[in-house]
Order: sequence, then C-alpha cells, then structure tokens
Amino acid sequence: MTFALELKKTKRTGFFPAFFLGALAASSLPVINTAARPDSFIHQALPAGDILLNANWLMLAMLNIFLVIIGACILYHTEFSNGGIEKMHMLPISRNQIFFCKALLLLLGTGTMLLIESLFLVFCACHWFPESPGLLSAVFQNTCYSLLMMLPVIILMLLIASLCRNMWVSLGVGITLLFTAQMVMSSDTILTYFPFALPFQFLSSSGYSREKTAFLAAALTESVLFGVFKILLTKFRRYTL
Repeated sequence: MTFALELKKTKRTGFFPAFFLGALAASSLPVINTAARPDSFIHQALPAGDILLNANWLMLAMLNIFLVIIGACILYHTEFSNGGIEKMHMLPISRNQIFFCKALLLLLGTGTMLLIESLFLVFCACHWFPESPGLLSAVFQNTCYSLLMMLPVIILMLLIASLCRNMWVSLGVGITLLFTAQMVMSSDTILTYFPFALPFQFLSSSGYSREKTAFLAAALTESVLFGVFKILLTKFRRYTL
C-alpha cells in the first residue's frame, strides 16, 4: 500500500525518466571512449570486462552517484512542497515505512541504471573483443556488487534529503560529499570506506578478493547503521519522513 502510494507520487516528478536518460548518457561514455581510441584497449593483456571497467568506471560511478543525489532530492521535494509533509503526518502511515519505501524506489532506479550501463559494456566487449569468455558472468557479478556499494549512498542521501526542506540544500550537501569522495577514494587509510567513495569500487574478473569483501562488508554495515539512525531520528524530529 505505502510503496504503491510512493510509486504514484513519482509519476509527475520525472524520477524514472531522469534515471533512464541519465543511464543512457552515462552508458554512451564507454562506447565513445572505446570507439575513439580502440588501439589503446584491444591490445591489453587483460579480460575485456577488466579493460572496459578500468577505463570507464571512475566516470560511470561519479555519474551514478550524482543521479542518486538527484533522485533523493526529487523524492523529498514532493513531500516538502505545498505542506505535503504535514498532510502525510495526518495519515495512519509510519514515517519510517515511507522512508524505506522511498529507499526501495531509489534502489530500483539505481538497479535499472546499472543494468543499462552493463548492457552497453557487454556491447562494447562483444564488438571490440570478439573472444570474451566469461564476460556475461563477470558483468553480472559487477552489477550486483555495484548495486550493494550504492546502498549506503542511497540511504544516507535520503536521510539528508529528509532533513532539508530546501531541495537545493540537500543537493549541495550531496555534491559536496561526492567531491569529498573523489579526494579520499585512493587513500590508503580508513577514509576509503567513506560511504560516497565505495561506489568507485568495482569487481574485476578475478572475483571477490579480501579487499573487495571488506568493501562489501563496510557498505552493508554502513547501510544498516544509517537505517537505524533514521529510525531513532524519527522519534525525536517531528517533521522528518
């Protein structure tokens, strides 16, 4: 019931079209990059998936995080405009339930975006690397891994958006965190587990190493902590969804 209501709210917001068009724009990058200088890629002694991810994932991850930031701002802008949040509090619906339904919507949008990007990566590999054994399995595993890496960003960004009545404030905070992540993602310290830096990690054809497993554990732990913090915060803050 609540999820259906949240889904209905998005029809006039451009939420899903934004993710679809953003995914198409991001997916065009590996195609253009590979087509512009194919000789730089096809002679590398690596699996096709690793070559394409090494060359393009940094930009893809940045665009993915940016779209999640926009998506979270869109979802909560509809609540704060025209006093909608006060009206929602009059309904017999749990505020935490509303929050996690929004998180599920954002997760679906992110999953669709990652799937479209993966299809374009498969196209690039099949076109420029005709012999690519195990490509589909590697791309599918990376898609699932990347979606889990996005979980803390989704929940934290929704938490920020739920606290800011002005959409531009939450958008500014999200972009600031994104730029911060770009500065710390290559650090050799614990800062590499910064929530907005985790999506820059990808799963290579070698599979789950100890390092990749640690990043996955950090993403799941942070997601749970942010979710618990949201539940506790709802008890003390009246105008938070």
